[in-house]
Amino acid sequence: MLHPAMLLLLAAVPTGDTNLRVQEGMPAGFQVDGSLGEWTQPPSLTLGEKPPDARSARVWLAVDSGGLAIAGELRDDPARIAGEKVEVSLSLPPPELPPLAFVDQFQEHLVPTEGDCPQRPPKRVAACQSWWKQQSQRRQQLQDARVARYVLRPGGVVRSGQADLVGSARFVPMPGGLRFEALIPVTAFPRTAEAPLVHLGLHVSVVDGDAGDSPRPSLASSTGLQSVSLSKPLRYGRWPELLERALKAQPGASYQPGLGADWLEVWVNPAQAYQYAPKVPSPAVVRVDLADVKPVASAGDLELVSVPAEVNRRGGVDRWLVSRRGQAILDTRNIGEDALRSAPSASGLQLLQVYQGPSSPMGTGTCGECPLVSFQYFTMDAQGRFSSPTRLQGTGGLSTHPVAWTASEDLTRIEAFDVLPAPRGKQLAVRHTLDPKTGTYTTSTPASR
Repeated sequence: MLHPAMLLLLAAVPTGDTNLRVQEGMPAGFQVDGSLGEWTQPPSLTLGEKPPDARSARVWLAVDSGGLAIAGELRDDPARIAGEKVEVSLSLPPPELPPLAFVDQFQEHLVPTEGDCPQRPPKRVAACQSWWKQQSQRRQQLQDARVARYVLRPGGVVRSGQADLVGSARFVPMPGGLRFEALIPVTAFPRTAEAPLVHLGLHVSVVDGDAGDSPRPSLASSTGLQSVSLSKPLRYGRWPELLERALKAQPGASYQPGLGADWLEVWVNPAQAYQYAPKVPSPAVVRVDLADVKPVASAGDLELVSVPAEVNRRGGVDRWLVSRRGQAILDTRNIGEDALRSAPSASGLQLLQVYQGPSSPMGTGTCGECPLVSFQYFTMDAQGRFSSPTRLQGTGGLSTHPVAWTASEDLTRIEAFDVLPAPRGKQLAVRHTLDPKTGTYTTSTPASR
Protein backbone atom coordinates (compact mmCIF):
# COMPACT_ATOMS: atom_id res chain seq x y z
CA MET A 1 0.00 0.00 0.00
CA LEU A 2 1.39 3.43 -0.95
CA HIS A 3 1.26 6.30 1.56
CA PRO A 4 2.75 9.73 0.86
CA ALA A 5 4.45 11.57 3.69
CA MET A 6 2.77 14.91 4.31
CA LEU A 7 4.70 17.82 5.76
CA LEU A 8 2.85 20.57 7.67
CA LEU A 9 4.81 23.72 8.38
CA LEU A 10 3.44 26.03 11.04
CA ALA A 11 5.00 29.38 10.19
CA ALA A 12 5.20 32.61 12.15
CA VAL A 13 3.85 35.68 10.37
CA PRO A 14 0.51 35.88 8.48
CA THR A 15 0.58 38.07 5.34
CA GLY A 16 -1.49 38.80 2.28
CA ASP A 17 -5.15 38.61 1.30
CA THR A 18 -7.04 35.40 0.74
CA ASN A 19 -10.15 33.77 -0.64
CA LEU A 20 -9.18 30.55 1.11
CA ARG A 21 -12.22 28.87 2.64
CA VAL A 22 -11.79 27.37 6.09
CA GLN A 23 -14.71 25.71 7.79
CA GLU A 24 -15.30 27.01 11.31
CA GLY A 25 -16.14 24.05 13.49
CA MET A 26 -15.51 20.42 12.68
CA PRO A 27 -17.81 18.62 10.25
CA ALA A 28 -20.63 16.74 11.97
CA GLY A 29 -19.43 13.29 12.86
CA PHE A 30 -15.80 14.09 12.10
CA GLN A 31 -13.42 11.18 12.59
CA VAL A 32 -9.89 10.67 11.39
CA ASP A 33 -10.71 7.61 9.29
CA GLY A 34 -9.96 8.70 5.73
CA SER A 35 -13.53 8.24 4.51
CA LEU A 36 -14.25 11.98 3.91
CA GLY A 37 -18.00 11.37 3.96
CA GLU A 38 -18.52 14.12 6.54
CA TRP A 39 -16.86 16.79 4.39
CA THR A 40 -20.02 17.97 2.62
CA GLN A 41 -18.98 21.58 2.04
CA PRO A 42 -17.03 22.66 -1.06
CA PRO A 43 -13.27 22.09 -0.78
CA SER A 44 -11.16 24.78 0.83
CA LEU A 45 -8.80 24.51 -2.13
CA THR A 46 -8.84 22.75 -5.47
CA LEU A 47 -5.33 22.49 -6.82
CA GLY A 48 -3.78 21.16 -9.96
CA GLU A 49 -4.76 20.35 -13.50
CA LYS A 50 -8.05 19.78 -15.26
CA PRO A 51 -9.87 17.48 -15.90
CA PRO A 52 -10.28 16.19 -12.31
CA ASP A 53 -8.63 12.85 -13.10
CA ALA A 54 -5.35 14.62 -14.02
CA ARG A 55 -2.70 15.56 -11.43
CA SER A 56 -4.82 17.33 -8.85
CA ALA A 57 -5.71 17.68 -5.20
CA ARG A 58 -8.82 18.70 -3.32
CA VAL A 59 -8.20 19.86 0.23
CA TRP A 60 -10.60 20.61 3.08
CA LEU A 61 -9.62 22.57 6.19
CA ALA A 62 -11.61 23.03 9.38
CA VAL A 63 -10.68 24.67 12.66
CA ASP A 64 -12.24 24.85 16.09
CA SER A 65 -11.00 25.37 19.64
CA GLY A 66 -9.59 21.84 19.63
CA GLY A 67 -7.35 22.10 16.59
CA LEU A 68 -6.97 22.03 12.81
CA ALA A 69 -8.47 19.24 10.72
CA ILE A 70 -7.12 18.55 7.23
CA ALA A 71 -8.61 16.23 4.66
CA GLY A 72 -7.98 15.67 1.00
CA GLU A 73 -7.89 13.63 -2.16
CA LEU A 74 -4.71 13.29 -4.18
CA ARG A 75 -4.84 12.10 -7.81
CA ASP A 76 -1.72 11.28 -9.78
CA ASP A 77 0.24 8.53 -11.47
CA PRO A 78 0.28 5.60 -8.98
CA ALA A 79 4.01 5.24 -9.57
CA ARG A 80 4.53 8.82 -8.50
CA ILE A 81 2.03 9.42 -5.72
CA ALA A 82 4.03 7.67 -3.02
CA GLY A 83 6.62 10.43 -3.19
CA GLU A 84 4.28 13.41 -3.12
CA LYS A 85 3.94 15.67 -0.10
CA VAL A 86 1.25 18.06 1.04
CA GLU A 87 2.78 21.10 2.68
CA VAL A 88 0.54 23.23 4.88
CA SER A 89 1.70 26.41 6.58
CA LEU A 90 -0.30 27.77 9.54
CA SER A 91 0.57 31.02 11.28
CA LEU A 92 -0.81 32.75 14.38
CA PRO A 93 -0.13 36.36 15.45
CA PRO A 94 3.21 36.20 17.32
CA PRO A 95 4.43 38.17 20.34
CA GLU A 96 6.62 41.21 19.82
CA LEU A 97 10.34 40.53 20.19
CA PRO A 98 12.05 43.35 22.14
CA PRO A 99 15.08 44.96 20.49
CA LEU A 100 18.51 43.49 21.15
CA ALA A 101 19.50 45.63 24.13
CA PHE A 102 20.51 45.75 27.77
CA VAL A 103 18.95 47.97 30.43
CA ASP A 104 20.49 49.55 33.50
CA GLN A 105 18.76 51.64 36.18
CA PHE A 106 18.73 54.66 33.86
CA GLN A 107 17.97 53.60 30.30
CA GLU A 108 17.86 50.98 27.57
CA HIS A 109 21.08 50.56 25.55
CA LEU A 110 20.37 49.30 22.04
CA VAL A 111 22.93 46.92 20.51
CA PRO A 112 21.55 46.14 17.04
CA THR A 113 25.01 45.26 15.71
CA GLU A 114 28.23 44.01 17.22
CA GLY A 115 29.74 47.41 16.46
CA ASP A 116 27.26 49.07 18.85
CA CYS A 117 28.96 47.50 21.87
CA PRO A 118 30.79 49.88 24.25
CA GLN A 119 34.16 50.85 22.77
CA ARG A 120 36.14 50.72 26.02
CA PRO A 121 37.59 49.37 28.25
CA PRO A 122 38.84 46.33 26.30
CA LYS A 123 37.42 43.74 28.72
CA ARG A 124 33.98 45.31 28.51
CA VAL A 125 34.17 45.40 24.71
CA ALA A 126 35.11 41.71 24.50
CA ALA A 127 32.38 40.71 26.98
CA CYS A 128 29.76 42.66 25.03
CA GLN A 129 30.81 41.20 21.69
CA SER A 130 30.60 37.66 23.11
CA TRP A 131 27.17 38.47 24.60
CA TRP A 132 25.99 39.93 21.28
CA LYS A 133 26.91 36.76 19.37
CA GLN A 134 25.24 34.51 21.95
CA GLN A 135 22.07 36.59 22.05
CA SER A 136 21.85 36.87 18.26
CA GLN A 137 21.92 33.07 18.00
CA ARG A 138 19.48 32.70 20.87
CA ARG A 139 17.03 35.22 19.41
CA GLN A 140 17.04 33.29 16.15
CA GLN A 141 16.24 30.14 18.13
CA LEU A 142 13.35 31.94 19.84
CA GLN A 143 12.06 33.01 16.44
CA ASP A 144 12.47 29.49 15.07
CA ALA A 145 10.64 28.01 18.07
CA ARG A 146 7.49 29.73 16.77
CA VAL A 147 7.73 27.51 13.68
CA ALA A 148 6.53 23.96 14.32
CA ARG A 149 6.92 21.34 11.60
CA TYR A 150 4.82 18.21 11.44
CA VAL A 151 4.81 15.10 9.30
CA LEU A 152 1.52 13.30 8.65
CA ARG A 153 1.94 9.58 8.21
CA PRO A 154 -0.30 6.54 8.55
CA GLY A 155 0.58 6.08 12.20
CA GLY A 156 -0.29 9.66 13.14
CA VAL A 157 1.17 13.15 13.27
CA VAL A 158 4.69 13.71 14.52
CA ARG A 159 6.77 16.82 14.92
CA SER A 160 9.48 16.85 12.29
CA GLY A 161 12.67 15.31 13.64
CA GLN A 162 10.91 13.67 16.60
CA ALA A 163 9.31 10.30 17.14
CA ASP A 164 6.47 11.06 19.58
CA LEU A 165 2.98 11.41 18.13
CA VAL A 166 1.19 14.73 18.59
CA GLY A 167 -1.89 14.02 16.48
CA SER A 168 -3.74 11.45 14.42
CA ALA A 169 -3.75 10.74 10.67
CA ARG A 170 -5.21 8.13 8.33
CA PHE A 171 -4.51 7.32 4.67
CA VAL A 172 -6.85 5.25 2.49
CA PRO A 173 -6.23 4.23 -1.16
CA MET A 174 -8.84 5.16 -3.76
CA PRO A 175 -9.00 4.70 -7.52
CA GLY A 176 -6.37 6.96 -9.05
CA GLY A 177 -4.92 8.18 -5.80
CA LEU A 178 -5.31 8.48 -2.04
CA ARG A 179 -7.63 10.01 0.52
CA PHE A 180 -6.31 11.33 3.81
CA GLU A 181 -7.52 12.89 7.05
CA ALA A 182 -5.52 14.33 9.96
CA LEU A 183 -6.03 16.34 13.11
CA ILE A 184 -3.41 18.72 14.52
CA PRO A 185 -4.41 19.40 18.14
CA VAL A 186 -4.44 23.02 19.27
CA THR A 187 -1.85 22.21 21.91
CA ALA A 188 0.60 21.63 19.03
CA PHE A 189 -0.06 25.07 17.49
CA PRO A 190 2.59 27.80 17.72
CA ARG A 191 2.42 30.18 20.66
CA THR A 192 0.47 33.35 19.95
CA ALA A 193 -0.08 36.83 21.34
CA GLU A 194 -3.70 37.05 20.18
CA ALA A 195 -6.66 36.24 22.39
CA PRO A 196 -9.37 35.64 21.48
CA LEU A 197 -7.81 34.00 18.45
CA VAL A 198 -9.16 35.44 15.20
CA HIS A 199 -6.38 35.53 12.62
CA LEU A 200 -4.65 32.63 10.96
CA GLY A 201 -2.38 32.40 7.95
CA LEU A 202 -2.53 29.32 5.71
CA HIS A 203 -0.67 28.03 2.68
CA VAL A 204 -1.19 24.67 1.00
CA SER A 205 0.85 23.05 -1.74
CA VAL A 206 1.29 19.56 -3.14
CA VAL A 207 4.82 18.78 -4.30
CA ASP A 208 6.83 15.76 -5.35
CA GLY A 209 8.85 14.48 -2.48
CA ASP A 210 11.03 12.29 -4.68
CA ALA A 211 10.75 12.46 -8.44
CA GLY A 212 13.93 10.53 -9.15
CA ASP A 213 16.06 11.69 -12.08
CA SER A 214 13.24 13.67 -13.67
CA PRO A 215 12.06 16.19 -11.08
CA ARG A 216 8.69 17.68 -11.84
CA PRO A 217 7.30 21.04 -10.75
CA SER A 218 4.91 21.32 -7.85
CA LEU A 219 1.62 19.64 -8.58
CA ALA A 220 -0.21 22.71 -7.30
CA SER A 221 0.04 25.45 -4.73
CA SER A 222 -2.14 28.13 -3.21
CA THR A 223 -0.87 31.69 -3.54
CA GLY A 224 1.37 32.84 -0.73
CA LEU A 225 0.56 32.69 2.94
CA GLN A 226 -3.09 33.70 2.92
CA SER A 227 -4.90 35.40 5.79
CA VAL A 228 -8.02 33.93 7.31
CA SER A 229 -10.21 35.81 9.79
CA LEU A 230 -12.56 33.74 11.90
CA SER A 231 -16.10 35.01 12.37
CA LYS A 232 -16.31 33.16 15.69
CA PRO A 233 -13.16 33.92 17.73
CA LEU A 234 -11.62 31.06 19.67
CA ARG A 235 -11.26 31.67 23.42
CA TYR A 236 -8.92 29.76 25.69
CA GLY A 237 -8.04 29.43 29.35
CA ARG A 238 -10.06 28.84 32.49
CA TRP A 239 -10.45 32.63 32.79
CA PRO A 240 -10.44 33.85 29.18
CA GLU A 241 -10.97 37.55 29.91
CA LEU A 242 -8.00 37.66 32.28
CA LEU A 243 -5.81 35.99 29.66
CA GLU A 244 -6.93 38.50 27.05
CA ARG A 245 -6.31 41.53 29.28
CA ALA A 246 -2.90 40.32 30.43
CA LEU A 247 -1.79 39.78 26.82
CA LYS A 248 -2.86 43.28 25.79
CA ALA A 249 -0.92 44.80 28.69
CA GLN A 250 2.44 43.49 27.44
CA PRO A 251 3.32 43.11 23.75
CA GLY A 252 5.99 40.47 24.41
CA ALA A 253 3.50 38.06 25.99
CA SER A 254 2.27 34.84 24.41
CA TYR A 255 0.39 31.69 25.38
CA GLN A 256 -0.02 28.16 24.14
CA PRO A 257 -3.58 27.80 22.81
CA GLY A 258 -5.59 25.14 24.62
CA LEU A 259 -8.38 24.77 27.14
CA GLY A 260 -5.87 25.06 30.00
CA ALA A 261 -4.11 28.19 28.71
CA ASP A 262 -3.19 29.60 32.11
CA TRP A 263 0.49 30.40 31.56
CA LEU A 264 2.03 33.37 29.82
CA GLU A 265 5.58 33.59 28.57
CA VAL A 266 6.73 37.19 28.35
CA TRP A 267 9.75 38.40 26.39
CA VAL A 268 11.30 41.38 28.16
CA ASN A 269 14.65 43.13 28.49
CA PRO A 270 14.86 43.37 32.30
CA ALA A 271 16.56 46.32 33.95
CA GLN A 272 19.48 45.38 36.17
CA ALA A 273 21.25 47.74 38.52
CA TYR A 274 24.67 48.94 37.37
CA GLN A 275 24.52 46.90 34.14
CA TYR A 276 26.84 49.17 32.18
CA ALA A 277 27.87 46.22 29.99
CA PRO A 278 25.36 43.54 28.95
CA LYS A 279 24.99 40.52 31.23
CA VAL A 280 21.38 39.31 31.22
CA PRO A 281 19.65 37.69 28.20
CA SER A 282 17.88 39.84 25.62
CA PRO A 283 15.13 39.00 25.93
CA ALA A 284 14.61 37.16 29.18
CA VAL A 285 11.66 34.76 29.12
CA VAL A 286 9.47 35.25 32.20
CA ARG A 287 6.62 32.87 33.03
CA VAL A 288 3.40 34.21 34.53
CA ASP A 289 1.00 31.80 36.26
CA LEU A 290 -2.50 33.16 35.67
CA ALA A 291 -3.95 30.24 37.64
CA ASP A 292 -2.52 31.54 40.93
CA VAL A 293 -5.72 33.36 41.88
CA LYS A 294 -5.93 34.34 45.56
CA PRO A 295 -9.11 35.58 47.25
CA VAL A 296 -8.88 38.98 48.96
CA ALA A 297 -12.41 40.01 49.99
CA SER A 298 -16.03 40.05 48.85
CA ALA A 299 -18.88 42.56 48.87
CA GLY A 300 -22.31 41.20 48.02
CA ASP A 301 -22.01 39.35 44.71
CA LEU A 302 -18.65 40.98 43.96
CA GLU A 303 -15.39 39.18 44.57
CA LEU A 304 -11.97 40.74 44.94
CA VAL A 305 -8.96 38.58 44.02
CA SER A 306 -5.27 39.04 43.27
CA VAL A 307 -3.42 37.24 40.49
CA PRO A 308 0.06 37.46 38.92
CA ALA A 309 -0.45 39.06 35.52
CA GLU A 310 2.19 41.56 34.39
CA VAL A 311 5.99 41.52 34.13
CA ASN A 312 7.58 44.66 35.51
CA ARG A 313 10.63 46.60 34.36
CA ARG A 314 12.98 44.50 36.50
CA GLY A 315 11.68 41.19 35.12
CA GLY A 316 9.65 40.37 38.23
CA VAL A 317 5.96 39.50 38.14
CA ASP A 318 3.43 42.02 39.46
CA ARG A 319 0.05 40.99 40.77
CA TRP A 320 -3.19 42.57 39.69
CA LEU A 321 -6.03 43.31 42.04
CA VAL A 322 -9.18 42.27 40.15
CA SER A 323 -12.80 42.92 41.00
CA ARG A 324 -15.18 40.51 39.32
CA ARG A 325 -18.73 39.27 39.22
CA GLY A 326 -18.46 35.61 38.33
CA GLN A 327 -15.74 35.67 35.66
CA ALA A 328 -16.69 39.11 34.33
CA ILE A 329 -13.90 41.55 35.18
CA LEU A 330 -15.12 44.89 36.50
CA ASP A 331 -11.82 46.64 37.24
CA THR A 332 -8.10 45.93 37.66
CA ARG A 333 -5.22 47.60 39.48
CA ASN A 334 -1.53 46.70 39.40
CA ILE A 335 -0.39 46.30 43.01
CA GLY A 336 3.08 44.96 42.27
CA GLU A 337 4.29 42.78 45.11
CA ASP A 338 2.73 45.00 47.80
CA ALA A 339 0.79 43.80 50.81
CA LEU A 340 -2.96 44.44 50.83
CA ARG A 341 -5.51 44.88 53.60
CA SER A 342 -9.26 45.27 53.18
CA ALA A 343 -12.24 46.24 55.30
CA PRO A 344 -15.96 46.54 54.49
CA SER A 345 -17.56 49.93 53.99
CA ALA A 346 -21.11 51.14 53.50
CA SER A 347 -20.70 51.24 49.72
CA GLY A 348 -18.18 48.47 49.11
CA LEU A 349 -14.66 47.97 50.40
CA GLN A 350 -11.82 50.01 51.85
CA LEU A 351 -8.37 48.96 50.64
CA LEU A 352 -4.88 49.61 51.93
CA GLN A 353 -1.85 48.89 49.74
CA VAL A 354 1.47 48.72 51.61
CA TYR A 355 4.94 48.86 50.10
CA GLN A 356 7.73 47.64 52.37
CA GLY A 357 11.16 47.28 50.78
CA PRO A 358 14.21 49.26 49.66
CA SER A 359 13.73 52.98 49.01
CA SER A 360 14.71 52.32 45.38
CA PRO A 361 13.19 49.11 43.97
CA MET A 362 16.53 48.35 42.28
CA GLY A 363 18.55 49.35 45.35
CA THR A 364 20.41 52.09 43.47
CA GLY A 365 21.28 55.65 44.37
CA THR A 366 22.00 57.29 47.71
CA CYS A 367 20.55 55.03 50.39
CA GLY A 368 18.79 53.07 47.66
CA GLU A 369 18.78 49.94 49.81
CA CYS A 370 17.51 51.73 52.91
CA PRO A 371 14.25 50.21 54.25
CA LEU A 372 11.06 52.10 53.47
CA VAL A 373 7.36 51.67 54.17
CA SER A 374 4.63 53.65 52.40
CA PHE A 375 0.85 53.47 52.07
CA GLN A 376 -1.86 53.96 49.45
CA TYR A 377 -5.54 54.03 50.42
CA PHE A 378 -8.38 53.52 47.95
CA THR A 379 -11.89 52.09 47.80
CA MET A 380 -14.00 49.76 45.68
CA ASP A 381 -17.60 50.86 45.09
CA ALA A 382 -20.72 48.74 44.65
CA GLN A 383 -20.03 48.43 40.89
CA GLY A 384 -16.55 47.02 41.52
CA ARG A 385 -14.72 50.19 40.44
CA PHE A 386 -11.56 51.29 42.22
CA SER A 387 -11.09 54.90 43.27
CA SER A 388 -7.91 56.87 42.64
CA PRO A 389 -5.48 56.11 45.48
CA THR A 390 -4.54 58.53 48.23
CA ARG A 391 -0.88 58.34 49.23
CA LEU A 392 -0.25 58.30 52.96
CA GLN A 393 3.04 59.12 54.63
CA GLY A 394 5.21 56.23 55.75
CA THR A 395 8.72 56.18 57.15
CA GLY A 396 12.28 55.15 56.40
CA GLY A 397 14.35 55.49 53.28
CA LEU A 398 16.99 57.68 54.90
CA SER A 399 18.92 55.23 57.09
CA THR A 400 19.68 51.55 57.37
CA HIS A 401 17.53 50.86 60.43
CA PRO A 402 14.44 48.63 59.90
CA VAL A 403 10.86 49.87 59.63
CA ALA A 404 7.52 48.32 60.58
CA TRP A 405 3.82 49.04 60.26
CA THR A 406 0.43 48.06 61.65
CA ALA A 407 -3.19 48.67 60.65
CA SER A 408 -6.36 48.07 62.61
CA GLU A 409 -8.75 45.45 61.22
CA ASP A 410 -11.25 48.12 60.16
CA LEU A 411 -8.47 50.33 58.73
CA THR A 412 -9.43 53.26 60.96
CA ARG A 413 -5.83 53.45 62.22
CA ILE A 414 -2.60 53.01 60.27
CA GLU A 415 0.82 53.36 61.87
CA ALA A 416 4.43 53.28 60.71
CA PHE A 417 7.44 52.73 62.99
CA ASP A 418 11.18 53.19 62.95
CA VAL A 419 12.90 50.23 64.60
CA LEU A 420 15.92 51.62 66.41
CA PRO A 421 18.69 49.88 68.34
CA ALA A 422 18.08 48.98 71.98
CA PRO A 423 17.09 50.39 74.32
CA ARG A 424 14.92 52.69 72.15
CA GLY A 425 13.35 49.87 70.06
CA LYS A 426 10.25 50.48 67.94
CA GLN A 427 9.34 54.17 67.71
CA LEU A 428 6.13 55.54 66.25
CA ALA A 429 6.92 57.62 63.15
CA VAL A 430 3.44 58.46 61.84
CA ARG A 431 -0.20 57.63 62.58
CA HIS A 432 -3.18 58.01 60.24
CA THR A 433 -6.68 58.09 61.79
CA LEU A 434 -9.78 57.75 59.61
CA ASP A 435 -12.52 60.33 60.04
CA PRO A 436 -15.76 58.34 59.54
CA LYS A 437 -17.68 61.50 58.55
CA THR A 438 -15.40 62.61 55.73
CA GLY A 439 -13.82 59.27 54.83
CA THR A 440 -10.36 60.86 54.95
CA TYR A 441 -7.37 60.31 57.19
CA THR A 442 -5.90 62.72 59.70
CA THR A 443 -2.12 62.40 59.96
CA SER A 444 -0.11 62.93 63.14
CA THR A 445 3.55 62.46 64.09
CA PRO A 446 5.24 62.42 67.50
CA ALA A 447 6.46 65.97 66.86
CA SER A 448 2.91 67.18 66.10
CA ARG A 449 1.34 65.83 69.26
